[in-house]
Amino acid sequence: MASEFRYSDKNPDHPVAYAGFYAMHTRIETVVTDIDEERARELADGIEAEVKSLERLFNRFDDTSPLAVVNARGAREAVAVDDELFMALELCEAFRRGTGGYFDIATSTSAAAAGRASCMLDPAAHTVRLACDDVRLDLGGFAKGYALERARRLAVDAGVENGVLNFGNSSVAALGRHPYGEWWAIGVEHTKIQSVAAHEFRLRDSALSVSGRSLRGEYHIVNPMTGAAVAGDELIAVEGRSALVAEVLSTALYAAPRAKREAVMAQYEGYAALELWCRDGGGCEIYRIGRR
Repeated sequence: MASEFRYSDKNPDHPVAYAGFYAMHTRIETVVTDIDEERARELADGIEAEVKSLERLFNRFDDTSPLAVVNARGAREAVAVDDELFMALELCEAFRRGTGGYFDIATSTSAAAAGRASCMLDPAAHTVRLACDDVRLDLGGFAKGYALERARRLAVDAGVENGVLNFGNSSVAALGRHPYGEWWAIGVEHTKIQSVAAHEFRLRDSALSVSGRSLRGEYHIVNPMTGAAVAGDELIAVEGRSALVAEVLSTALYAAPRAKREAVMAQYEGYAALELWCRDGGGCEIYRIGRR
């Protein structure tokens, strides 16, 4: 059963279902309209089960997770992994190459600084081996977008045409439109004034990812080229078809120097990226990165 579920058919033309739970260190919420209560409950249960399963797979801090096993043994030997983790690591390597190295799941810079992959993947044996003794893999900049994309697919398969999946306000996927509008209005919170929107995005069958300082003001995104936390005060917001690609791009663009960001965006057609610079007294300066 979903941790939290509510259904309202007070408006019979547009019944609404809400579900919420905690996973991946954030609050995950789903709002869908125009489906019956039974299907809405089944969808809520399916999304929660799917996200929590992926959380167990990708949690490097859980000694029993497949990723933690790779981190513990992978520098000494090739470690066999299941299809899901192997595919995720293949995707991460493709994104590392596609972003010029600014998206990297290695927590050590030794491999990235030399322009090499953080791990070696053997498709025939289905094994992973870490590139160096001090490399550890962290899928934190990947897992949430990956899980959101899977949750979106579950909603589509359940027949949802209109709805929003919100992973901690920083990763959002929108299906269709609001029942009383042409889009879903999604606000990005101002970094200097609590509970005030810095910018509003109008999503329709698209996804949004926002990267920057944490809500506690911590600089937690690392530049793979230097190994240092990026101390940027801007927010990077990326909108496009795939929640996963948007998540990867917002992380990579925040990590990359401003002079490198346009080159990264040039590799990903159909995505739009903005720099949002919040002012002390309110308002926001907005700069587009590259062209959509």
